[in-house]
Amino acid sequence: MAFVTLIVLGVMIPSNSYAGVEDILGKWVAKAVTPNGPIELQLEIKMEGNQLVGAMAGLQGSVPLSNLKFEDPDLSLEATLAGTTFKLTGTLKDGKFAGNYEQVGADLKGIWTAERKASSAAAADPAEIAGAWASVAVTPHGDLTVTLDLKQEGDKVTGSVSSETGALPIQAASFKENMLQFDVVFGGTRYRIEALLKDGKLSGQWSSVGGSDSGAWSATRKIVAPAPSAAAASLDGTWNSVALTPDGDNIVFVLELKQAGENVTGNAVAPDGKIPIQKATFVNSVLTFDIQYSGSTYRIQANMESGKLTGKWSAINGQETGSWSATRKSP
Repeated sequence: MAFVTLIVLGVMIPSNSYAGVEDILGKWVAKAVTPNGPIELQLEIKMEGNQLVGAMAGLQGSVPLSNLKFEDPDLSLEATLAGTTFKLTGTLKDGKFAGNYEQVGADLKGIWTAERKASSAAAADPAEIAGAWASVAVTPHGDLTVTLDLKQEGDKVTGSVSSETGALPIQAASFKENMLQFDVVFGGTRYRIEALLKDGKLSGQWSSVGGSDSGAWSATRKIVAPAPSAAAASLDGTWNSVALTPDGDNIVFVLELKQAGENVTGNAVAPDGKIPIQKATFVNSVLTFDIQYSGSTYRIQANMESGKLTGKWSAINGQETGSWSATRKSP
């Protein structure tokens, strides 16, 4: 289906045709049902003096509109591409257009609709397409599934398509107004993919540049399984710990720990006996616990990295603090 980006073209409107024109001015989202699947287009209609002008963003280049008429509630227009003319007619009802298109002089026909483009109260953040996508191209020989890896910097896009047989770089890639376009050369033939991002999915079509082959194309974000976290570190066991005091002295004691998920229990083993730790947790590789000693409560917080705990101790409701570390006690 050769619906494409339609550039602005002024068409004279007879004075008796102004009635109702204000109802069609503005931005619209148009959809056409084609043999290769639905196509979504962005339509904008304006009045400049006594001229009705419009623009439609879609696929496959640009063509001017001709015979553009609106006699409330009926709209009609024609668009010609590569010698092929399409005629669209539609009726405005309840704020929406619905109608038919046909290829002039041929049997190709279909339906199209349009509704107003929702205006956002505030400019939304630019859509992001960076990441891995699972794409499917519908071909005469069956569905072709490949992975599309994209990197994005504003409108500029780079990346590759890949499968078990290898990878190819994408070329001439861009992403503007939620429309992704890129080329890929395979087997000496250049193919172009154009797709609209909506509701987290890319939908559009592929076509051979300079040829007649084409088909539906779509892509959804690839769900990447999180890398198996290095087997969640376990604190179970006995640790030799050292606390450095403000006076420069080292206080050495043994720490016995047992972990159950994020909860930790255990004891600090001192010369005068075992002291249970309190409020102990281990979250995101950070161990935190309180301990009471000589009438004061101290909090220890340390990060576990490469099998070692490193952090600090501090007196709750006091100013004393210092470094603290612990290493596993050899069996």
